[in-house]
Formats: sequence, C-alpha cells, structure tokens
Amino acid sequence: MSQVGKRLNERFLAAYITLDKDCAEKFGVATGGLTEYINRLNNARFAPGREDALPRLVRYRNIRNKMAHELGSLRKMNDVTSADIAWIRKFDRDLLRRKDPISAYLKRARRYARRRKIQRYLTIAAAGALLVAGVILYFALSK
Repeated sequence: MSQVGKRLNERFLAAYITLDKDCAEKFGVATGGLTEYINRLNNARFAPGREDALPRLVRYRNIRNKMAHELGSLRKMNDVTSADIAWIRKFDRDLLRRKDPISAYLKRARRYARRRKIQRYLTIAAAGALLVAGVILYFALSK
C-alpha cells in the first residue's frame, strides 16, 4: 500500500475516534459511543436520515474494528475513501449541532408528546364544559 493509502486510513481513524468520543459524551457512556449511537438508531425506526446513516455507521465501525484488531491492517487496508472521511466529519458536526438522526427523532418525539398532552387537556376541558352545560340545562328545564 502506498503512503497516501496509509495516511487516508490514519485520517479515517482520527475522524472515527473523534466521532466515537462525541457520541460517548452525548449519551454519557465511557466507551463505545458510536456503538451506543447505532443501538439507539436501530430502536428509532422513524428517525429522519436513518436509512442513510445506519448502514454507513455500521460499515465504518466494522472498518475501524478491522483496523484496530487485525495486525498490519492499517497499512494494508484500502476500504476507505476521502468521501468516507468527509461524511464522518460532517456527521460529527451535525451531531454537535443536534442535527443528526437521533436528535431529530428526539425533537419530533418531544413535539408529539407535547401535542398529545395538549389534546388530552383539551379533551378533559371539553368534557368538563359539557358536564357543566348539562347540569345548567338540567336545572333550567326542571324549574
């Protein structure tokens, strides 16, 4: 493998490590931040951008594991492109800005929960108003 390929792998590994640390910080885990992100994304079936992000993150984690655990693989592997590194860096920026799929999913979930809570209160208020109107009507007609 050429020096360019080795440097590409090193840049990939540096970008991956940064993303992994940022994910760990986001979820409050000591290690395995990207694995935690992947697990949560697996459970968030309706997260916007999930279809693109999940397979990429799994692929990148597998490449990183191969680089880290197979002797000499950092020099020999040619699975990484500069586009992969750019995607990881962009995803990391999105994560820090809370524009990643999990953040978008949680934002939608909170909005949905607020809407349901408001609907519940409105239903209770409407039922109460109907009850009061019924009581008033009952007493008005019973005179």
